[in-house]
Amino acid sequence: MLLKKTAIVLGVALAGLLGTTVTADASPSSAAAPCRQPVASVSVHGRVIKLWLCDNGWHGQITNGATGDPVWLDSAHGTVTGSRKIPSGATSANTGTVNQHGGPWRACGRAFNAPEIACTARN
Repeated sequence: MLLKKTAIVLGVALAGLLGTTVTADASPSSAAAPCRQPVASVSVHGRVIKLWLCDNGWHGQITNGATGDPVWLDSAHGTVTGSRKIPSGATSANTGTVNQHGGPWRACGRAFNAPEIACTARN
């Protein structure tokens, strides 16, 4: 059983690092939720930008998007990190994960064909 749980946790962590969609159930009734959304999501041109706090750190996510839409993390010092783009054939992407330190963080993104940027509040 422990081996199975470890494999699941490692799979979720690897999925986040590779920029694929991570499903997070952050409801209070979910004792096993690996991630939570500490601030409200924002939208820009129909894309939804979220900031997630997981056991291994912070990451941003863009959903309901199109190929080439970028998403990134921004620190209070103005450092941009973890930048990713939605790959061909997908509608979402995750940033790289940053550790718990160096924040506060916010997630930012935009539509590939528009200049407007939307960012979540900082954690």
